[in-house]
Amino acid sequence: MHALLVVQFCHFSNKNFQMKSLKKDLEMPDAAKSFPQISLVFPFELKMNQELPLIDMLTLAADNEEKKLASKYPEERVGPVMKKLRHLIAGIHCQQDKMSLCLLVSPLTEKAFYFTPTRELSNNFPNS
Repeated sequence: MHALLVVQFCHFSNKNFQMKSLKKDLEMPDAAKSFPQISLVFPFELKMNQELPLIDMLTLAADNEEKKLASKYPEERVGPVMKKLRHLIAGIHCQQDKMSLCLLVSPLTEKAFYFTPTRELSNNFPNS
């Protein structure tokens, strides 16, 4: 795998451009794989309209993810991500408007997305 190379362009009075390497061997692609990330998608179910069943469902999914991550990553990397996931779950409340839920957690961020899926499959390509 090739390392990324950050390049800066400097403009001089004689209008010649010169490239200067700022930092070599950035390991961005490998670094992203070395940290745990969690993506949980919950299609709408009727029990998501009630607070207790929703929290139970999310907690069970979090427990399963914690077991999976513990088998792949060391505890010092899994702990902060699981703490963020549990914090995110604690802030989720049931939605009465039948929306599905997606939870995304990484060492840097935690996000919850609500969306309404469509059941129709359609072809968005023009007829030819």
